[in-house]
Amino acid sequence: MSTCLEPIRGEELLFLPLAAVPWYFAGERLLVVIDPRLAEDFGPFFSDSPILIVPEGEKAKSWDSLSLLFEDFLRLGVDRSWKVLAVGGGTVSDLAGFAAHLWMRGLSFSCAPTTLLAMVDASLGGKNGIDFRGYKNALGSFQRPERIFCDVTVLSSLDPVQFASGIVEAVKHAVIDGESYFSFLEALLADGGGAEAFSHKACHPESLKKLVTESQRIKTGIVDADPLEKGGRRVLNLGHSFGHALELETGLPHGYAVSLGMALALRYSLSKGFISQGEASRVLRLLEGFGLPINLSILADGALRSRVASSLYMDKKREGAAMNFVLPRGIGRVEVAKVPVEELRRFLEEAWR
Repeated sequence: MSTCLEPIRGEELLFLPLAAVPWYFAGERLLVVIDPRLAEDFGPFFSDSPILIVPEGEKAKSWDSLSLLFEDFLRLGVDRSWKVLAVGGGTVSDLAGFAAHLWMRGLSFSCAPTTLLAMVDASLGGKNGIDFRGYKNALGSFQRPERIFCDVTVLSSLDPVQFASGIVEAVKHAVIDGESYFSFLEALLADGGGAEAFSHKACHPESLKKLVTESQRIKTGIVDADPLEKGGRRVLNLGHSFGHALELETGLPHGYAVSLGMALALRYSLSKGFISQGEASRVLRLLEGFGLPINLSILADGALRSRVASSLYMDKKREGAAMNFVLPRGIGRVEVAKVPVEELRRFLEEAWR
C-alpha cells in the first residue's frame, strides 16, 4: 500500500490498489455506485456491500438515473450512517455525489476514480450534478468527497479516447500552473513514444502517478481558495465554454471537445494580442501530440456554428450578456475576463478559416 498525500480540506487523496479500498470501510455501512462494465471487473472487491448499477457514460447523469438511485436508497433503508462510494469515471462520481448530497441533507461520500479524467479533474473539487434537457450540469451541488482513492495501474486499460479526455485536463492545468508542469507533460509525451506514435500504455506508472499528483495539487489548490466558484476557480474552465457547447452539439468525446475549445480560446487570445504565437503553438503541439484534435474545420458547417453559439447562452459561466471567459495569456498566465457572448459568436464565424 503506497503513501497518502497530505489531506486537503476534507479530501484525503490516496494512491493504493483498488482491491484494498474496502479495507478503509471495514465495519461501516457502505453503498457502492458503479456502472455495469466496471461492476464485472471490480464489483467482486466490494462483495460485502450493496452495489448499485448506474448507466455507463453521460447517460448516468440524468433525472431518471437519480430517481432510480433514490429508489434503491429507499429499498435499502439508507440513513445518514451510510457512506457512498463512487467507483468509475466522472459521470458516476457526478451522479453519486449529487445523490449523496441530497439524500437526508447529506451522506458521507468518497470516490475511487478509474479514468484519468476522474483522477485529475472530475472527482476533485466537489462539483456534482446531472444534465437536464440536454444542458450539461444544469442541476448540481458542491460537496467535496472525503476520500479519493487512485490506482494508476487501471489507466493502462483505458482506450486512447478515454485517456485523451483526461490528458486534456492535465494540459489545461499545466497552462494555468506554469513551465515546470508543462515541461513535465512534454517529457511524458516523449516517454510514451512521442508525437508520432504516442501510447499511454508505454508511460511508466511512476510518471502517471506524478501526472495525477501534480494535477490534483493544482486543482485542489485553486478549489481551496474558491470552493464555490465565485472568482479564482473559474480559471479551471479554460477551453470549456466552447468545449461544452461543441460536446453538446456534436457528440464529440469530452476530451476532444475541450481540446477544440482550448484551440478556440488560444485563437481568440491571439486575435486580441494577449498571447504570443510561440506559446500558443507550444500548447497546440502538446495537445496534438497526445492525439487530441486542434483543427477547427469542423466549424465550417454554418448550422453547427449557429447551434454552438446558441449553446453558449446556456453556459453556467454566463452572466447576462457576458461570459466569464478564460483567456490564456501564456504558459502560467491565465485570467478570467467578461466577454460579450455576441462577440464570441462573431468570433466563431471567422475562427475556423
